[in-house]
Amino acid sequence: MMLKSCKAIVLRVVNYNDTSNIVDVYSDIGRLSFAVKKSGGRTKGKMRTLFRPLSQLDIVAFIRPNSSIHSIREATPSMPQLTIPYNPYKQALAFFLAEFLAHAMQDGSEDRLLFDYVSQSISWLDNCNKGFANFHLVFLLRISRLFGLRPDTSGYLPGTVFDLQNAVFTSSLPAHGLYLNPQDTTALRQLMRMNYDNMRLFKMNREERNRCLDTILRYYSIHIADMSHLKSVEVLKELFL
Repeated sequence: MMLKSCKAIVLRVVNYNDTSNIVDVYSDIGRLSFAVKKSGGRTKGKMRTLFRPLSQLDIVAFIRPNSSIHSIREATPSMPQLTIPYNPYKQALAFFLAEFLAHAMQDGSEDRLLFDYVSQSISWLDNCNKGFANFHLVFLLRISRLFGLRPDTSGYLPGTVFDLQNAVFTSSLPAHGLYLNPQDTTALRQLMRMNYDNMRLFKMNREERNRCLDTILRYYSIHIADMSHLKSVEVLKELFL
């Protein structure tokens, strides 16, 4: 058993048994799972606050080399969230992105660039006052590069289709049938130009935004298992006019 310190982002809390929950995090040393005792009263409230989805923590933990579940000695907020827990729109985004990351990062390997991207994105959302309706779309598209799944946009021409399996634009319809029609292909090309600074300039209504989300998740579901069954998607789709 080793005592280690790490920075961590909470992904989910699941019931383990009558006395404990399992807290899954993505940390700067990889994905980890901790057994956390259930308690009542003030302690229970503190734990619920500490382990919110996408909370950023400083953790000191006992790491067992041959175990998938470890124990926390100490956990404190590393970047206290000022707005996400109190804004229903940001809360829904946090639940969705935490669920997405929990599915997308199953292997648990250490990746400092990936950790930093997620950490900085959370801080950006927490500090943004308005114009964040497209945040989840930008997050999903930008993180694709770190997963090695970023679409190759160099071959785009008007009228081409996007091959979802091979992540390229093509003028001929792929035989495997996994592609976007020209209209959705053009929309994807436009979305690839978004970033956190300019996303407010991309005006979309709820229907258009949800169609873009469905397209992105369809792409991920082809390349990452179980990505088509995210429970928080439907709640997210009801937000933002």
